[in-house]
Amino acid sequence: MRNRYNKFRLILIAVIIVAVMVPYTAFASPDMVQDNVDTPSDWASEQIDKAKEIGIIPKGMKGEYVSSITREEFCALAVGLYEALSGKEGEVPRENPFIDTDNSKVLTAYCLGIVQGKGEGFFEPGSTVNREEISVMLYRTLQAAKPEYHYSVTNEYIFADQSEISPWAEEAVGYLFGVEVINGVGDNRFNPGGDTTREEAVVLAMRLHDKVLASEKASQNTLTLSRGGAGRQENALKLKLQSLIEQEMGKPYKWGGTGPDGYDCSGLVYALFDKLGITLPRTSRGQASAGTYVEKENLAYGDIVLFARDGKNINHAGIYVGNGEFVHSPQSGDVVKISSLTSGYYANCYYTGRRVLQ
Repeated sequence: MRNRYNKFRLILIAVIIVAVMVPYTAFASPDMVQDNVDTPSDWASEQIDKAKEIGIIPKGMKGEYVSSITREEFCALAVGLYEALSGKEGEVPRENPFIDTDNSKVLTAYCLGIVQGKGEGFFEPGSTVNREEISVMLYRTLQAAKPEYHYSVTNEYIFADQSEISPWAEEAVGYLFGVEVINGVGDNRFNPGGDTTREEAVVLAMRLHDKVLASEKASQNTLTLSRGGAGRQENALKLKLQSLIEQEMGKPYKWGGTGPDGYDCSGLVYALFDKLGITLPRTSRGQASAGTYVEKENLAYGDIVLFARDGKNINHAGIYVGNGEFVHSPQSGDVVKISSLTSGYYANCYYTGRRVLQ
């Protein structure tokens, strides 16, 4: 009898424990899961809070921040960003070009030129957005909101996986990386095909938003390259100068000529830098005061080199192209060519060097 009583007590205690625990399991656990889902990562929380304040996060995207963002969701985010930057409301086109969505934010983003379809009338709203795609969409959002900005600034940074970036995305990736909106993923890689999470997309949108506000405050008409941008812009100009020089090689000397059929010495220098957007004095004597002085042993590609036959009066100019050589248009009867600075006539009458590609 005693054993039966003890068993009954044990069963009763077990029932009570289960009765107490079930509500906790049923109601407390989902709350904990929901908190984890709805709470963004620490690195993203501040920007997400700011995005909520200015109203660019669509209602359907508040939560599950670590999930990959879809094309439809990003359209809503991009339209919100466009409206915040431009102060204008995006318009919905009269006709829907897609057969798989009638979402107004998708249609507005399409009308603004931010997104395109996938072909044959499909948009694929539920497809995820990779890193190169989001770069292009953000870049187009900026261009739609700020058409007056100057977008020809070139970023020449090369990622280890640069060859994996699609040609149609290179400009956008380079620009956004240069203005410090998007970063690499480590090991000097960009990972263009990697998915983008909701929180990553919001942070990118807010970085671009904040960059534009800073630009407006500084009364600029562009976003300046901030990630070592000056060096990259200088490198881009040198690459362009190299291409321009190749096009002029072999053209005849022409007194007073600034191209395109012929050049005198200072005319060649003047014309080439003018094509880079750099205005120089027309004469070699005037060019001797351009830019900053550079010692002969420190000459770099693109520096102007000047010569004085009598050691004091400048009478000739050219452009240093490395390896102790410079390009110039020497004299009547000659052509645009490369000569040496290390020996012979031009070594003896070298006068000074000037750097204008800063």
